[in-house]
Amino acid sequence: MKSHISVLIDSSVENIAKQLKKVLEPHRLDEDNLDSIKAHHFDYYCLYNEDDIKDTEISAKYASESQEILYNSRYVRNLPENYTTSGVISTDGKWTDLRDFGWSMINEPSPANEKALVKWKKKLQDILAKNMDKIIVEILIHC
Repeated sequence: MKSHISVLIDSSVENIAKQLKKVLEPHRLDEDNLDSIKAHHFDYYCLYNEDDIKDTEISAKYASESQEILYNSRYVRNLPENYTTSGVISTDGKWTDLRDFGWSMINEPSPANEKALVKWKKKLQDILAKNMDKIIVEILIHC
C-alpha cells in the first residue's frame, strides 16, 4: 500500500534531498525488528509527482536541487488552503498520521474512520500552522 506523506524540513538546510533522506532513514522498515514492524515505517519511498505547482520561493533559494525535488517541495506558508495528506513527519522526526486517530483500512468505510479523519484534519492544520516557515516535501511511501 502506498500513502501520501509530507515531510517537514527546516528551511535553513542547504540541500533538501539530503535532509529528506536523513529525516526518513530512521523510519525505514527493519523486518528483523518487531518494534519496527509495529511502528510507522516504510520499505521504500518515491517523490509524489502528482501536482504541477512549483513553489517559486523554493526554486529561487534551492536552484541547485533536482527538478523532481523542486516540484515536490513547498514552503508550508505557500500550500493550498485545502492541503491534505495522510501523514506528516516533523523536523524532530516524529511521524503522525491517520492511524494515530483510529483510522483502519480494514473497516473502510466506517463511522470510526470518519471520526478519525475529522480528528486528523484538525491535527494536520495545527501542525501546518506551527510550521509555516518550514519546507514540506511530498512523498509516497510503501508499507
